[in-house]
Amino acid sequence: MGDFKPLLRLGEETALEKSVNLFRRAGIEHLQVILGHQAELLMPLVAKLGVAHTVNPRYREGMFTSVQCAMRQLPDSIGAFFLLPVDMPLVREQTLQTVRKAWQTSDKGIVHPVFWGRRGHPPLISTSYRQMILDSRREGGLKALLLPFGEDSMEIEVPDEHCILDMDRPQDYAYLRHRWDRYAMPSYRECEHLLAHHFAVSAPVAEHCRMVARVALTLAVRLNRAGLPMDREQLQAAGLLHDCCRQYPDHAIVAARALQELGFPKIAELVATHMEIVPSASSDPSPHEVLYLADKLVAGPHLVSLDDRFAAKRIRFADQASALAAVERRQGIAQRILEKCENRLRQSLADVLAPDALEALKG
Repeated sequence: MGDFKPLLRLGEETALEKSVNLFRRAGIEHLQVILGHQAELLMPLVAKLGVAHTVNPRYREGMFTSVQCAMRQLPDSIGAFFLLPVDMPLVREQTLQTVRKAWQTSDKGIVHPVFWGRRGHPPLISTSYRQMILDSRREGGLKALLLPFGEDSMEIEVPDEHCILDMDRPQDYAYLRHRWDRYAMPSYRECEHLLAHHFAVSAPVAEHCRMVARVALTLAVRLNRAGLPMDREQLQAAGLLHDCCRQYPDHAIVAARALQELGFPKIAELVATHMEIVPSASSDPSPHEVLYLADKLVAGPHLVSLDDRFAAKRIRFADQASALAAVERRQGIAQRILEKCENRLRQSLADVLAPDALEALKG
């Protein structure tokens, strides 16, 4: 990247502002910005942020000298420290909290956030390594220095692809800008990570979620083409995560709460209504209705008709009046939403959702 990374903008803030504000939101008490190349350009912003800073006179010798510079400024009262390069400003606050909790509850001196097996930033490192870092003259930087201490380190998977995303190339910066625009929405890789690690759903549930996501995405794409705005990424994410808490009673509400706590309110709103919904008076389907319908058109990992989807439940609850009424009500709602989609698309959903017409999951 030819641009000056600390001042690259993501939304209304620079990369440096986002990094500082991330740690402040997470309740990190002592912040230290280490300046080097073109430090004079950052002085006004650092002053505005009111954050402690130090200029590293040896920055040309490599990043490790900036780490050493930071160690000299650490108060003795601190037990551990995070290290974050300025070109990784979109790490989620939840990641910091997860890493900090892991460090506090384990006997390890170093905790690395990991995304799909790949180590990310920021690591949390005990200050017991401080003097060793200051005294080191070896090549290879901090990574090489800490390599012999594998038994004192642990890795913790986090559903945060931003912990491995930097801005080394223009295309990297472009992707980070896209992710910032969609920050309140988990990416495709983050959704898959949530299913596998955070919620640890079974393989059959994961396959069902993927098919629901493909149906929801396909409907969103086709409705967009028909002039009805739909957020494709949002519906894909909601489809992938709609059954993330299926093992619990009232699983839609439980899932919505969990997703809200993870920082995904828009997805939580959609997931909350995938089991019970009041259809809108509009002749066009809403995103909530699209997700509801997509779920009802999938049994296990397979696309099915509404009649086939509800047939087994009709038989199962044939002698339970209230339960049967609920089944019939849900099928009726799904049928009305299906008709809304077909009227807008002027095409049968059996054709729209033909196996060779389904959109592939993207991200």
